[in-house]
Amino acid sequence: MTIKTVLLASAAAFMFAAPALAQETPAPTAPAPAAAASSQQSLSLNPGMTVSGPDGELGKLEGVRNNAEGKQELTVRGADGQLRAVPLSGIRQENGGVVVAYTKAEYDAAAAIAGAPPAPAPAVDPAAAPTAPAADPMAQPTDPSAPPPTTAPDAAEPAPAPTEPN
Repeated sequence: MTIKTVLLASAAAFMFAAPALAQETPAPTAPAPAAAASSQQSLSLNPGMTVSGPDGELGKLEGVRNNAEGKQELTVRGADGQLRAVPLSGIRQENGGVVVAYTKAEYDAAAAIAGAPPAPAPAVDPAAAPTAPAADPMAQPTDPSAPPPTTAPDAAEPAPAPTEPN
């Protein structure tokens, strides 16, 4: 083969491949990292928040923990004082509380977390605490050294017979 034939064959091959090389590659369809981050929901979880399911209140949020499978779950203290785990499925924040896709029946049937601390004692509000009755400002002060007052005999009891002097 001559050089002329080789050059013509390579030019022909290039001309057949040129349309394929001229095509643009499509842009990736996955969203950019910034767009993905903005689509994720942000939650603010604080101990003491009310945790509700689709059919009512489950209890008060105490914290978050990892279960045996390594998945996160909420720790919720119910009205009975027991601390139970609640999965995060369907979690969202609503009206200052947390709503999950865990029903009241599922929560009540779940086992209590072993070794969980007991429910904290309710805080006593000094303003609501009972106080001693106020002293009567019109009462007479008593002398601690004075003998106690005697009581009059009951009218139903017979009076003792008077004794004659000797």
